Amino acid sequence: MKIYNWRPFLERWSADWVDSPGEKARKERKEWTDADEEVLRGRWLGFPPADGDRIAALEERLDVTLPPTYRSFLATTDGWRHAGPSIRLIGTAEDAGWCQEAHGTGDGTEGGVLDAEVWDRALELSVDSETSGILLDPGDVNADGEWAAYVIGGHGGRSGGERAVRYESFMELMQALFRQFHRANSGTPGFVNETTRELDADVEEARSACLAGEDIDEQLRVVEDAEAHGRPGAPEPAAEMRAFLRGGGAGASASYGDDLPSYEPPGAFGKALTVAREQARWGDTDAAWATVAGALAEWEPYGGERVAPVGLLADPILGPVITPERGRYVLETPRGEGGTADTSAADLPVPQPDGLTWLAEREEVEAADSTSEAGSGSYRFLLVQGVPPEELVARIGQGPLLPPTDRAGLRSYTAEGASVSRVGTAGEGWSFAFEEGFADGFDDGFEAAPKNDAEILPPDERPSALEEAASRGTRSVTVWRRQGAGSADSPGLFHFSYAEDGRRTYGFTVRGGEIRQWGEVPDALDPQELFPGSVEGSAESGTALDPDDEYEALAALAEEFGVSLPCLALTHGRLHAVATTAWHTP
Repeated sequence: MKIYNWRPFLERWSADWVDSPGEKARKERKEWTDADEEVLRGRWLGFPPADGDRIAALEERLDVTLPPTYRSFLATTDGWRHAGPSIRLIGTAEDAGWCQEAHGTGDGTEGGVLDAEVWDRALELSVDSETSGILLDPGDVNADGEWAAYVIGGHGGRSGGERAVRYESFMELMQALFRQFHRANSGTPGFVNETTRELDADVEEARSACLAGEDIDEQLRVVEDAEAHGRPGAPEPAAEMRAFLRGGGAGASASYGDDLPSYEPPGAFGKALTVAREQARWGDTDAAWATVAGALAEWEPYGGERVAPVGLLADPILGPVITPERGRYVLETPRGEGGTADTSAADLPVPQPDGLTWLAEREEVEAADSTSEAGSGSYRFLLVQGVPPEELVARIGQGPLLPPTDRAGLRSYTAEGASVSRVGTAGEGWSFAFEEGFADGFDDGFEAAPKNDAEILPPDERPSALEEAASRGTRSVTVWRRQGAGSADSPGLFHFSYAEDGRRTYGFTVRGGEIRQWGEVPDALDPQELFPGSVEGSAESGTALDPDDEYEALAALAEEFGVSLPCLALTHGRLHAVATTAWHTP
């Protein structure tokens, strides 16, 4: 509801207050005061306006020009009654004064409360309230000349420590108090007036427009305004729209853990989600999203206030597929009763493969994204061509296929010392097994052999049961990574191995500045080009892995073999996992 000047807004407020069931009941009980009777006769919560001389006298006394909306408020009414549940009266112009003159200098601040500097310079309006006050701050002025306005309260004193809610202007503060009045009465039977009827009509129009995919930001603004007024039909569509603009997965998983149910709506949309869930559980999140997007027009709002398939966000497999960008796409796609347009997934942007280089950047990405496992330090993966993930599990698995799990869920398996990998598809015709060491790493077996035991060899010189099993009749790529701490006890490591038909063919290991390679490594994967700071056969123990070198190595591998690992699925999704054959033979 837009407000263009004070009078219509304040008249609306007065009418809603006078006609509210609570005030009518209070009048019938003869609990109204003489002032209330005056309000009833004039249907006006205000007073006569302050004339120009009165306002000029106030500005002269304060030695300032008042902000526009407060000045125009006084020119409309010199004070306001029943301004909120805790504010019985906002007083007259002559009672306004500087806080410092009335109460002295503020004595400090604490988190979440009004800054003492604001208190020292603020103008305090006269207010009849045991718990609240109103301040205008001449040190915080916007482009329209409006002073920031505060409702303060909660500490009971006037010494620069009050809880405070900031508004851009005095008009914005009064609008907030009007919404507060409506919220306080929204559950009262019979609280129906012109404002509630307009807001309810606005919500229904916004809901229809949202289903048609029209100007989602504007529809959200409309329903949030109605929600702020306490209208009962607004919270559900507002919450659904906000949820899709945030994206799915993480929040729902944290709330429900492994007990999170699948979202299975009826009809054609539910059938499409069954297909998408199968794609997502093996890591093909792009295909899963295309399936979901192509079926959006088939979704029906089962419930009068629904605007989107919000259950999708909480689905343990499909929820992580819905990024904030994809969530906006859902809202902007006609669906349900608004789904008259063709929403073929052919209109979707063609997804680009994630490649492998995101692994070298994930610590920075996850730190910015507040991912709990950021900075894990170690990972290793196996890529196999021409073998679907189900068959890869049969080749390398040591036990049953585990239910789809996210990164946090892997801890319950890895804590028992098992080597557990998540599995899925890795680009055109490839599958992957991916294991990460979390913050505590894992035993990668690359430590130097004791001098008295020449038969203990590092993994690049040992047979690998994992590679032998995975590459039978095809080929595989194996990578191990550890950044290291830059010390002799924790050197950086990057290991690559290529195998065909059960036999290692070529590869290299860069550890602590030393390069070891075997077989005919392709020129594009020459470790001395990819790791220019390392030297073949010359160890510099204590050298950490350079992320730039790691990035170049991963880029070269992705280009050489045409492989990719799904970033979204591995960082936020839920994938099947399996305990695997040993990555190296002791």
